[in-house]
Amino acid sequence: MSEAERPSFGELVEAAQRMQQEVQRVQLELAEQTVEGSAGGGLVVVRANGRNQLLSVSIDPQLLVASEAAMLQDLLVAATNQALARAAELAQQALTRVAGGMPLRLPGLG
Repeated sequence: MSEAERPSFGELVEAAQRMQQEVQRVQLELAEQTVEGSAGGGLVVVRANGRNQLLSVSIDPQLLVASEAAMLQDLLVAATNQALARAAELAQQALTRVAGGMPLRLPGLG
């Protein structure tokens, strides 16, 4: 690349600022998107957003008996992990688009 073809420092700073703004926009979009994880054939359903924030937990009433407590705990963990893994995947896909195909990670998003 010749000296004339190289971007100036100012151009690099502008490009970095544009990318930062785009990443912030994607973060806001991710907060609006919802993913779901389920366990036990749908007995436990967990919803999270694309920022890895847990939004809701739905538990089938048949699991709300003392004798099912251990199973309920296991299903909650499984469904939550599934929802958060999907949220992290959603975030990674969005950030890869922003970065023009380069892998890009944000703190706190997997």
